Amino acid sequence: MTKAQIVTIGQELLRGDISNSNAVYLARELRKCGIHVQQILTLADDVDSASEQLKQCMIEEGIVIITGGLGGTADDVTRTILSSMLERELIVDAKGEDHLRKWYKGRGRSFEEDDRVQASYPKGGKLLENSVGLAYGFYVQHKERYIFSLPGVPAEMKAMFQNGVLSELKALGFVGQRSKHATLNFATISEYTLDRIVNGIVRGYHGVTYGTRASDGFIRIHFESRGDHLDDCISEVERELKDNLVYRGGHNLEEEVGTMLQAQSRTVSVAESCTGGLLAKVLTDVPGSSGYFLGGVVAYSNVVKRQLLGVTNETLEKHGAVSEKTAVEMAHGAMHRFSSTCALSVTGIAGPGGGTAQKPVGTVYICAAGRDGYVQVEKGQYMGERDTVRKRSVNKALTMLLFHLNEWPVRVS
Repeated sequence: MTKAQIVTIGQELLRGDISNSNAVYLARELRKCGIHVQQILTLADDVDSASEQLKQCMIEEGIVIITGGLGGTADDVTRTILSSMLERELIVDAKGEDHLRKWYKGRGRSFEEDDRVQASYPKGGKLLENSVGLAYGFYVQHKERYIFSLPGVPAEMKAMFQNGVLSELKALGFVGQRSKHATLNFATISEYTLDRIVNGIVRGYHGVTYGTRASDGFIRIHFESRGDHLDDCISEVERELKDNLVYRGGHNLEEEVGTMLQAQSRTVSVAESCTGGLLAKVLTDVPGSSGYFLGGVVAYSNVVKRQLLGVTNETLEKHGAVSEKTAVEMAHGAMHRFSSTCALSVTGIAGPGGGTAQKPVGTVYICAAGRDGYVQVEKGQYMGERDTVRKRSVNKALTMLLFHLNEWPVRVS
């Protein structure tokens, strides 16, 4: 299997100012091509230190894809580093230079001698066109090393990879048999228990590998295989874990909820306390959510719970705002106020303060209800900081709704 290394350059990555989405994208796309990513490296915008690190990358034969450092500012050092390391002079592409000159002139900016370097590449290589931006990339071969340098702007990097890098990799014969993939999503089970069960199943299928990713009570498992056993393996996993399987595919939980609501011509509303609108926000992050999400109430105070959601004084006084009874009345109140076919409610103590011996921080009641009389309430006791409690509550609410969308009739009567 062909090996690859991904190198991202940028001080902003090392400072944590932005996430390294370029590395994630490239690793995923290379894997689809049957290319194994051996290493992901992030370097500073410093010629000396970056040069030393890149020299270590060049020890290994294979593909090296570098992103970042190709613009016209002082910290764009990738061309300088590679030119020096490969001991090859930089060649300015005449067509690329002409394009840059016209672009600068059209915006009333002077084109200086230093700007020409943006259209350059190490001798023996070639320029890679940028269909959505200004920064050129380049490709150069050095012995048995195949080096691609791409811009750091994600949209530009992705376009250049799809339009330039892939064609080069195919011409070089590096795009092999594409592996088969499948993604399953689970809840209501611990990651440890889930992994033990899945591992026991996968070991019986030669060539199948998997990886788990847990996040706030939601677990995603990605399976991969180059053989013919993946479908049988997935079928066995689904049979063994049918009570914990939420849905199939690599899309988000809220997207699956939206798809199911639309397929069943259902609508949803929400009533939130401790999540502070996060549940509504996540649901409406999905394009087209206006077709099924009707609205929500952030009822932090008991006055709002009473006046807008119809929670009774008796319930609040006898059971408290954080209780099963309050969660049910909040869900029914949202369903009534917005005339939705189903509703979700969340009430709890996200912390860090507000907990008691009877109801410690992290205590959350979540209710899913339907106009057809369906009601389910679950109590959670979530560990972690305020943000973690809120995210876990949202994931739990969406999971509860999704489980029962799968059980309910296809159409509302």
